[in-house]
Amino acid sequence: MEYIFDGTSGYMTPTGIEGLDVQLGGGVPSGITILLLAEPGTSSEIFAQQFVYGGLTEGEEVYYFSTDHPIDEIIEDMKNFGWDIEDYINNNQMDFIDAYSLRFYNVLPKHLSIDLSAKDFIKQNIDAMNLLKVVINEPRKEKYRGVIDSISFFLRAYELNDVVEEIEVISAIGKATNAVQLIMMTSGMHDPIIENTMKDICDGVIEFRMKEKGSEVERSILIRKMRGMIPPSKTISYNITKKGIELETTTRIL
Repeated sequence: MEYIFDGTSGYMTPTGIEGLDVQLGGGVPSGITILLLAEPGTSSEIFAQQFVYGGLTEGEEVYYFSTDHPIDEIIEDMKNFGWDIEDYINNNQMDFIDAYSLRFYNVLPKHLSIDLSAKDFIKQNIDAMNLLKVVINEPRKEKYRGVIDSISFFLRAYELNDVVEEIEVISAIGKATNAVQLIMMTSGMHDPIIENTMKDICDGVIEFRMKEKGSEVERSILIRKMRGMIPPSKTISYNITKKGIELETTTRIL
């Protein structure tokens, strides 16, 4: 199957997940904020890392705001798939924001936190929501993308209205700058009203699902909505390989 996409229009942004880009005719609309709603065990974090690497190889600036995983762990996981990002970090194209370590600074034994830099020590008492506000308002290059991993932490720690307001700001900035941003969330962890609110305020929603079939595990994604596109009527199966997330079908969504 063929599709025409030369990357010059500026409208579509390749995600870095080749099968998904084929499905969507080249990528996702620029300026879109996508909710990745994932069941535990579906490896949606690999999708996010692949999305990050795809942006870097496209010459985009990338930020990754992590509340759920240590940065060193994310970098090592990416290396396991062949996505070595050390050079991108060194030239400031890749910006990791470590909200994870700062969350636990005051509760970890001192011998485990002694390696924090002076900069991190100063930041240790910074509120995570305020840190997120600083990050999303930071001036960046014309083409950039971002990941927030995950919004579930904020939904547990802050009032829903405050989180909604921040996502609306993220979305507004994305539209103004043509940035594509992923907001990760754990499915089944929150009240249905909260989950539906998140689905409603984001421009796109991709759900990661998993079910057991005999002795095998089947993983699939559902593109519930995507601004400016007609979503498919069926789920799309995917596998996790040494190359990352690979979709099983290449039928284009019209």
